[in-house]
Parts: sequence; C-alpha cells; structure tokens
Amino acid sequence: MATDTPTISLDELKKVVRTCPVIDNHAHNILRPNQLKAANFLTITTEAEGEALGDAPKSLAHLRAVRQLKKLYELPIDADWAAIVGKRAELLERDADSLMRKCFEGTETILVDDGLDSGANIERYDWHDKYTASPCKRIVRIETVAATLLSNLHQQGALPIGVAVADEEACSLGWVAFIAAFEQAIVAALQDEHVVGFKSVICYRTGLDVLVGRDVEVSEHGLRSFSRHFLPECVARNFRVEAKGMNDALVISTCKLIAAAYQQDGTAKPLQFHTGLGDNDISLLDSSPACLQPLIKQFQTVPIVLLHSSYPYTREAGYLATVYKNAFLDIGEVFPMVSREGQEKIVRQALELTPTSKILWSTDGHHFPETYWLANVQGREAIEKVLCEYVEHEDFTIPQAIQAARDIFFNNSNTLYKLGLKAVTSELPSREKPVEESSTIET
Repeated sequence: MATDTPTISLDELKKVVRTCPVIDNHAHNILRPNQLKAANFLTITTEAEGEALGDAPKSLAHLRAVRQLKKLYELPIDADWAAIVGKRAELLERDADSLMRKCFEGTETILVDDGLDSGANIERYDWHDKYTASPCKRIVRIETVAATLLSNLHQQGALPIGVAVADEEACSLGWVAFIAAFEQAIVAALQDEHVVGFKSVICYRTGLDVLVGRDVEVSEHGLRSFSRHFLPECVARNFRVEAKGMNDALVISTCKLIAAAYQQDGTAKPLQFHTGLGDNDISLLDSSPACLQPLIKQFQTVPIVLLHSSYPYTREAGYLATVYKNAFLDIGEVFPMVSREGQEKIVRQALELTPTSKILWSTDGHHFPETYWLANVQGREAIEKVLCEYVEHEDFTIPQAIQAARDIFFNNSNTLYKLGLKAVTSELPSREKPVEESSTIET
C-alpha cells in the first residue's frame, strides 16, 4: 500500500549545518583600528610566539587558511601571503565595516571574554553588537578582576610591600581585604544582566589541579601564597596572580558564590576554564581537564565549561561532560588552529561519548575579524562532514543529525547561558519528520 511518508536528503542536513545561526559561547574583543592594522596577522592560526612563530607558514593550518582567505578577499588563487596581507590592509583602510560584516555573518551573538587585553587596545564587548543579530554578552575573567583589585589596593596602601611583607598580621589583613573585594566583585557580576558567565585561566597560571578542601585549608593556602609569592612581586608593580594558593582560592570563591546564587534563586552562571591548547606558558600535563574532576564533583550546581576542545585531551573532556551533569564540552579554538583532518577527528572524539546536548560551539575569535570567519567556515565544514558520515553509517537519522547541529551551534548555549533567544528547533526543514521518528534516507 502506497504511503505519503516524507523522505529527506543529506542536502537538507548540509543546508542546516551551513546556515544555522551560531551562538559563539567564547571569543574575545576585536582590536581597535590602529592596533588591528599593526598586529602580526601571522598569529591567526597558531599559539606560537617569538622565534617559533616563524615556522607557522609551514603548518597545514596556515596553508589552509591562506587558501580560504584568498576567497574572503577575492584574490587570485596564486596570490601569496604578502598579497593577502596587502589586500587586508587595503580593505581595513577603505571599508573595514564591510569586512567586519562579512566575517561575522551568521553569528547570532558572541559571549565575549574581555579580559585578554588592555581596554585601551580593544573594542568594548558591546561594540560587536553592530555585527550580530542579538546583543553580545560578557564573560568575566576572574584573574583580570583580581589583578585590577590588587592594583587598586596597592594604590590605597592596603597591601604590605617591601619590608612590611615580614609582618604576618599586615599580610593577613591584606589578604582578607583582597578576598572581600574579590567576592564583592563576583557578586556584582552575578547580578549584572550583561554578564552571562565567568572564565578562569588558572590553566595558564598554576595548572588545573585546583585544591578542593575545607574552607580553612583553602584560605590558609591562599594566605601563604599571597605572603610568600605574590606580595614580593608587587615591588615591581606586577599584579598578575600567578601563585597557586591564590589562584586556587579565586576559583573556589567563584564556585562557592555561583553555588550560593543557585541555592537562592535556582540560576547558576557557568564558569569556563581554559583547558588544553595554548601557548608555551602552559604546562601541558597540568592542562588536562581530568585535573578538574574533583572540582566538578564538589560543585555539582556550578556549570563548568571545558574550553578549546581540551585539545589534545578531547576524549577526557568528553568523558567528564558525559558523566557529570554540570560539565560541558566546548569545541572551539581548534578552528583554525588545527589541520582539517585533526579538526574532523576532534569532532568525532567529542561525539564518541558525549551527548550532543552537552557540546557547545565557539570560535575563540580574537583580535582579527578573520579569526571568527575562519573558525565558523572550518567548523561548519568539519561538522557537516562528520554528521553526514554518521548518517550514511546509520549512527544518526537525518532529523537526529539536523537536531544535533542546531543544538551544538545554537540551542545548547542558549539554554546553558539563559540567553532567552528563540530556539532554532521550532521549524524543521521541509518534508522533515520529528526527530523521534525514523525516516527514509535518500542519498
């Protein structure tokens, strides 16, 4: 008996992957015009610095970006790097706004970690609103908050400096004043509607093996670190927090305040962690998300986002995101930092174990608008290829793959960060059946 059961094709899945609006759940500010023109464009595909940066043009990631940038700038296929840099300079001078709009096309909103650079060098987080469909939001970097507060306390004469470091009581009072100011700042951010989450770069500073202990133990560890390691550096006006006890205390305090907010009103703003891939400041062994397992387990009402695909520890991050309700895997930064094949493997590794409802999209775009564009182009390509393969092998039906793409690109972040944007699950492609039902596949 003939039926009118609808059939759908892979073309509809591809269309969704290529056109679904994205919520970029982790990125950074664009540089201001003068800095944008002066900054080294070679850094768009690598975390390498100094002499190591000179080898970047020999990487697969760079060579692929070169080919794609030629299309963005409408250059001939035989154009070299010098031609690319020259064309970019011309576009920035002649019509920077059009370049920005092209690079941010398809972006619904950006959750901006604005603690990467000095405010004098970057555009404000809400400056990016002109290029997104919905207003951008802030991610507050806790170490930047701490450094600003410590600088202020120093200017007020509230920190024991020089010979005063030997005064235990003065050190203790300074520590108490700092922690009180820090917690007050975090509470203010929790109450700020423009702030949707927090970020820690403890991975860069002292590693992800955060001390999870009794309150008095964490506090004493922080005070010792403050007195013996941090305060002596203040003589040189260095307020960067890079002393393990202090860094651990910042993370624990933030988690406790997020948990308290959840207890009070049932809402919890996520805490993002840099994990894995970074520059040579990172201890690779201490950048594994596995180090965060005790923290994730201790603070079960605090959403923990494991950033940057945790590369090369993607499987470890996927495991945590699977077995802990409050852990989530972000698959950003590897686009465009890793080769095409590597990116596809990372997506597969994320999907080996992790529910698609626990995977988040980001570009980790920073400084240059092209970093956003490259990440979105390459990310869509990798996800399209992997999802299509999974459909062909009958791991997903087409409706399931479509829903997975929409959730990863948009819905999961919309829900987690409570953005209140219209979900993209309400309308399925034409002739598509509900996700729960089986469907006939036309290839």
